[in-house]
Amino acid sequence: MKIRRLEKGRRLTSKLRAIFALLAFMSLFAMKATAQEPIAVVPYRIDYDGLITVSVAVNGHGPYDFVLDTGATLTIVFQNLAAIESFQPTGGPRKRILGITGAAELDAFRIGEVSLGGASLPDHVGVVLPDWSPPRKTPSGIIGIDFLRKYAVIFDVRAQTMSLYPHGGLPNEKIRKWKSAKLRANTYAATTGALYTTKGLINRSPTTFVIDLGSVATLINYRAAEAMFSSVVTRDLGEGFTTGSRLKDVFDDRTRTRTARLNRIQIGRTSWRNVGVWVKDAPIFDEIGVQRLPFALLGADLLATQDFALDFGENRLYISKINPTKR
Repeated sequence: MKIRRLEKGRRLTSKLRAIFALLAFMSLFAMKATAQEPIAVVPYRIDYDGLITVSVAVNGHGPYDFVLDTGATLTIVFQNLAAIESFQPTGGPRKRILGITGAAELDAFRIGEVSLGGASLPDHVGVVLPDWSPPRKTPSGIIGIDFLRKYAVIFDVRAQTMSLYPHGGLPNEKIRKWKSAKLRANTYAATTGALYTTKGLINRSPTTFVIDLGSVATLINYRAAEAMFSSVVTRDLGEGFTTGSRLKDVFDDRTRTRTARLNRIQIGRTSWRNVGVWVKDAPIFDEIGVQRLPFALLGADLLATQDFALDFGENRLYISKINPTKR
């Protein structure tokens, strides 16, 4: 009798384990299915001298043009939008803003709710920057990393859409064959938030790259250049990359830079060959204390040439193997 009871108990335990395992699998599958539903799918276009541009609502008003900048720690607005929305100063501490050509401390303003599709940054406190000098066209604002880091973001270059997902929720059927690289969130003394970097190679020289969609072209400092050749050769690289080309950032400061043609830039297992870059010891590298190290800004000119994704919660960069323009 005891043996039969033990056998029945074992069979019951085995059945219960199977049921629990099935329930756990179904729960995991349901979670993944739910996670893969985008929070928002937002059209974008390339505008404002080569920047990814989206339509944004501010306090329910708009749409307004904002450009994406993963090298900006703070979402900001320009004077043209402030003239419409009449943002009020907080009276609190000033905010430190970092750009390619240096840093500045500016008064803080109550911006309110910044919405991008179904995603939003509520009760936002930011700064107001002067409009860019004519004839350069000025957007209404900049979506910074404080907004974007809340999501996993995937860019479809052919459809020109960006889709926002929960962290870890990028569709596996989309990215499973893509190449990936690890991101690191670095908080530097000069910044009010984290900048995301990844390790890579310039030709065969190890270099750290800041992921910077707000830079229309990839920029390397002289320490990175010196690791490859004794002197930086300035060459005519065509329109937008000529000798003495002018570098622009969110402050609208314009600094003369040198240019170079590189054999290869590699991030993870992704490579770009015969690449034109800016070469300059930009003040941003001084501000974050890395000027003596091989450092670079990985710009929109390379990232946006193929589908790619950024999951700031999982600290991963994903890059498609296929350039849509060559399909």
